[in-house]
Amino acid sequence: RNQLQPWLKYIKLLFTALFKLPYAECHTVWRGIPKDVCEQYREGNEVTWWSITSTTSSFDVLQSPMYLGREKVQTIFAIKTKYGKSIREHSHLQNDDETLLSPGINLKVIGTLKHADGIHIIHLRDVNSFSDSLMNVSPPVDEYRNPRLEEIIRSIEERGTLILDSMNLSDQDMEIVAKLGIIEKKCKIISLRNNAITSVGISILSQAFGSRRYFSALYLDGNRILDAGVQCIATRLPSEELCFRKLYLNSVGMSDVGCEYLAEMLRVNHSTYHLHLSDNDVSDRGLQLLLETTQSYESNVASITLDGNRRITDASINAICTAISSSHGFHNLNVRNCSISDAGKEQLKVAAQQGFYFTIGV
Repeated sequence: RNQLQPWLKYIKLLFTALFKLPYAECHTVWRGIPKDVCEQYREGNEVTWWSITSTTSSFDVLQSPMYLGREKVQTIFAIKTKYGKSIREHSHLQNDDETLLSPGINLKVIGTLKHADGIHIIHLRDVNSFSDSLMNVSPPVDEYRNPRLEEIIRSIEERGTLILDSMNLSDQDMEIVAKLGIIEKKCKIISLRNNAITSVGISILSQAFGSRRYFSALYLDGNRILDAGVQCIATRLPSEELCFRKLYLNSVGMSDVGCEYLAEMLRVNHSTYHLHLSDNDVSDRGLQLLLETTQSYESNVASITLDGNRRITDASINAICTAISSSHGFHNLNVRNCSISDAGKEQLKVAAQQGFYFTIGV
């Protein structure tokens, strides 16, 4: 326990995030290992799995190289449980309903089946689970508090503006912001510029987005949330039932991958009007992905700011000109301090003058 002491708060943060994940709809999940362990799982025995266990809802997926491939000897666990946590929205395995089993899950061996081809199947069913009780008891570590942060949030008016810039806030603080600022105070504008928030904190924060339907603006400038943090935001905005009119993601370390997540969000959610993505690592490809979404009649994107993305070059000129000429509600693009040549800038200025009330910053 002494060796774990420095890590206890991080472990608490991990398990808090795990317990907040939605339960999986599928109650039978599968896991495989490339060896025979049937002797350790006799019918009627009960076992406790103490690790966080990754499983899949598809038996066929186990045969893929990511799992067992075609190993000669395989043990496959068929597990009936109500404790699975769905991580499909967060998993790199896009075609798999990946499910995590919480540590401390108690399983009873219902039966075993051995095949001549070296595949052994062990059927397990959960019994009263220690992991279930974990969610209903206080953790052994003192609850994290930030009195100054709590005082600031409690002092603002309901549905007001929450400004928490440059306060050195961490991922742990996002639990307080989510609970007090979003759920209780229902703040419409949330500014968290220049803190120490990562994608972990954004994941915690985004879990509270569903408690409100409308936000005027979210400011995350200067936090290294990277593409993973952008993904957390984008996947929480699947429809117009939840919206951010303005998203400020300047200098967050995002790349074209983050643009992919945002573009997919904009295709299904038409409630975001202004995107601010300056000083990141976006290239011509990322810009073009975003511009494509503005050409839809359903799009409400009015402006995109990409100043300081040095990987945007003259290769984007045709895509920008197309977006200008075919825009419906899109009327402003900023690409200052990128790598567009002087000739390219002049070409864009001419295109903007010919557009319908379009302004471009080069």
